[in-house]
Amino acid sequence: MTHWLYRPWLALMLAAALAGCTTYGDRMAPVEAAVEDGDPRRAVELLDADSGGPGDRVVDLLNRGALLRMAGEFEASNRALEEAYDAIAEVDPLSVSESVGSLMVGETAFAYAGEPHERVLLHLLMAFNYLDLGDPDAARVEALRVDLRLQRLAAEQGRSVYRQDPFARYLSGLIFERLGEPDQALVAYRQAYQAYREQGGRLGVAVPRSLQRDLLRLADKLGLDEERAEWQQAFGLDAWPDPAEHREQAHVVLIAGVGLAPRKGEQGFAVQDRQGRIHSVALPYYEPRRRPLGGVQFSAGEASVPAEPVHDVDAVARILLEEQQGVLAARALGRLLVQKEMIDQAREASPVAGLAMNVFTLVADRADTRTWGMLPAQYYMARISLPPGEHRLELVYQGRSGHPLTRVDLGALELEAGAYHFVFDRWVSARAGSVTHRGEP
Repeated sequence: MTHWLYRPWLALMLAAALAGCTTYGDRMAPVEAAVEDGDPRRAVELLDADSGGPGDRVVDLLNRGALLRMAGEFEASNRALEEAYDAIAEVDPLSVSESVGSLMVGETAFAYAGEPHERVLLHLLMAFNYLDLGDPDAARVEALRVDLRLQRLAAEQGRSVYRQDPFARYLSGLIFERLGEPDQALVAYRQAYQAYREQGGRLGVAVPRSLQRDLLRLADKLGLDEERAEWQQAFGLDAWPDPAEHREQAHVVLIAGVGLAPRKGEQGFAVQDRQGRIHSVALPYYEPRRRPLGGVQFSAGEASVPAEPVHDVDAVARILLEEQQGVLAARALGRLLVQKEMIDQAREASPVAGLAMNVFTLVADRADTRTWGMLPAQYYMARISLPPGEHRLELVYQGRSGHPLTRVDLGALELEAGAYHFVFDRWVSARAGSVTHRGEP
């Protein structure tokens, strides 16, 4: 019998077995601990000191970009995220050799190319960075790249719950408004509204009240009386900002990322067949995380508004993995069949070789636990319209009983009539509080 399947892959199986005792989650544990301690710069150092191989390049760059953003290094963050974008284009679609490798050593044989929601959020974080750098035109470019990504998403994820991203559409509309493009903003707001309606039941994020008021205000501004009447009936709102008054006010948009995205773990089982071969199946799952946050309150002087949930990264990630379980299980079954043949071929050489090959397949067949873990679990948004002048801003993160967990002094801002100002914050936990570094790093 020929040994074409066994010999070329023996070295690969050995290497995978030696490296297979730790998961990506294990490697990220000290990085996450540094973030929990409120030290994102230290987290970057730890990530760089223990970077993965070529197959982990995309996920390492994504996590690096998110950490650098926390540290206030917006230009460096965008360089990492742009590198990740280019790297995704290089590894997607997967090569034939990677597809074969996945049947030999498990899902980690694939070069990580990002989950569908991660590819969208990549552009949102870049837009955040550009807005922090005072470059709304570059943020607009990211909004256009998001649109292209979402068009592909709708085609690729046709039957998925996550085939549109309402938060990405909403942010795009706000960027267009910032640049004085109400027509483009209204198109984006419509798309956000439709996506929130479609996904709300599964993802637990209702249509934000602020988006409803934006739709009514722009319909008023653009003279779309029939559309405004339909929305007014659908939303049950009797009042919304007057377009003329809106032009005379300054507008502050808060976007707060809270918690950490879910961590992937591995679950599996092993069985012995009648011929003495031991087979294992390992599948990924998301570990549960506590959600101690009960709400976010945004204040400017005496004006105060509660922030609304606008995106649940945790829920999207879990649903996408749930939708993938059938495919992952089918691949696992395929690996069992291939590995059985490899063990049998090795046994023909010698019983020791057969045993060694069986050990290699057991150790190497690991679930893929790579994920963009430095994303927040949720995004909250709040909007305040204020008279022009200087205003001091404050943010309060509240526990489930409404008690304050963290107060963040956002400083004083000089605001002009008609201007939009974006404020970003990143809260990780009650212990770490806000880890956002403001000003020059």
